[in-house]
Amino acid sequence: MIFALATPVAQSAIGVFRVSGAGCCVKFNEILNKPISDYRRVFLRDILWDGVIIDRCSIVFYSAPSSYTGEDSVEIFCHGGLSVIKSLTGVFLSLGFREAGPGEFSRIAFENGKLSLNEAEAIVDLIHSEDESRGMLSSEAVAGKLSNMIRTLGNRVDALRVFIEGSIDFSDEDYDFISEGSVNERLVKIRSDLRNLIDSSLVSTKKLTKNRVLFFGPPNTGKSSLFNRVLGFDRALVSNVPGTTRDLIDSEIFYNSINMELVDSAGVRETDDLIEAKGVARSGDEVRDSALVLVVLDHLTESLAKDFSLVLNKKNHLFVFNKSDERSPRQAYDCVVSAKSGEGVQELKKLIFNSIQKNNRGSKKTFIIRERHLILFKSALSSLDACIDKISKESDVDIAAEDLRMVRSSFDEFLGVKYPDELLGDIFNDFCIGK
Repeated sequence: MIFALATPVAQSAIGVFRVSGAGCCVKFNEILNKPISDYRRVFLRDILWDGVIIDRCSIVFYSAPSSYTGEDSVEIFCHGGLSVIKSLTGVFLSLGFREAGPGEFSRIAFENGKLSLNEAEAIVDLIHSEDESRGMLSSEAVAGKLSNMIRTLGNRVDALRVFIEGSIDFSDEDYDFISEGSVNERLVKIRSDLRNLIDSSLVSTKKLTKNRVLFFGPPNTGKSSLFNRVLGFDRALVSNVPGTTRDLIDSEIFYNSINMELVDSAGVRETDDLIEAKGVARSGDEVRDSALVLVVLDHLTESLAKDFSLVLNKKNHLFVFNKSDERSPRQAYDCVVSAKSGEGVQELKKLIFNSIQKNNRGSKKTFIIRERHLILFKSALSSLDACIDKISKESDVDIAAEDLRMVRSSFDEFLGVKYPDELLGDIFNDFCIGK
C-alpha cells in the first residue's frame, strides 16, 4: 500500500493525499471516528490517532478496479496547514503505508490496463503545459484520442497481413490475395494517414513547452541589459567588455497569461577564448530549441542583419535595434528600444507575446508527441515504404509480411503493449510525487 501528498508542500487552504493498494480502505477505516462502507461518495470524517483528532477531512473510497490505479484507493482532502500535512504523513507511515515514488500511481494504472503508455506520458505533458493551446493538445492525448488512432492503424495493418500471408500460404490456389484485397492501395492509405498524423503533431521538449525566448546577436550590443530590462530586475551581468556573458542565463516571466522563459546568450563572434567559444556554440543549440529568437543589434552591428537572417532562415525571430538613445537605426526593425532608458521595452514585450501567440496558433497541431514517439512513427513509415515497394514489384512477399509485423511492433511499443525494461523507469521518473 502506498501514499503520497498530491498537492505542493506549502501552506494552503486544502491538501490532498492519495492512497492505493489492496486493503487500504479497510486499513484506513481503523483511524476514522465513523467507518465508511460506501464507495465513490464524499464523507466528512475525523481522523484520529492515539485518541487525538488530527483533522476533519473529506474522504472518498474507491474499490478495485473502478479507480485511477485499478486498485482499492482512498483520497483525503485535508486542511493545507503544514502541521496537518506532517501529522497525517506520520499517521500513514505508522499504519504501514509506504511513501510512493515519482509517478508510481500512474505506473500502477498503466500496469493494470487503466492507461496506455502514451496516455500516461501525456499526463506529464499536461502538468508541464505552460499555456492553454499546449494544455488542450495534451488533454486530447490523455483522453485516449491519439492511442485510439494508433490502435486503429494497427488493426488495419493486421488486416492486410492476412491477405499477404494468404498469398504465401495459398500460392497454388487460383486466387490473387494481393489484388483482390486491394493491398497496395490500402497500404498507401495507411502510410498517408500516419504521415498526416506526424505532420499534425508537435514534438514536445521541456525547452519548447516553456516558450523559450532567446536574446541572440553579436557581443556588446546590450543583450544582457535588454534581458534585465524586459525581465524587470538585474539577472545578467552587464559590462562594456565584449564577451561578458559566457554561459546561458535564463529566467521566467509571466506576461498576459503566457509563461515565457527568457534566455540571455553569449555574443556570436569568432573567438580564441575557449570558455566563450563554448558559450557561443551553446547559443546556436538554443536557436534550434527556442520558440522565438530576438536578434539584438546596435548602430555598430547593423551590417550583420543579413547574415543573421541567413542563419535563422525560417526560425521564428524578431530584429531589435538597441541603444536608440545613442543613435537612430539606418534601416527598418521589428522594434527599436533603449535598454538604458527603457524606451520601447513595453512595445517589445507586446511583440514577444503576439509572436508567441501567433506561432502557437499558427502551428495547427493536433497532438503533442515525444521524441520517442516520433522515432517509432518514422520507423513504422520506413517499414511501410519497404512493404509497399515489395508489393508493387510483386517480389519478396514473405518479407513484405515481416515489414508489416515491424510496423505493428512500433505501434505496440508506442501503446506500451511491448516495451524495453528500462523504458518505464525513464518515463515515470519524470512524474511528480503523488501522480
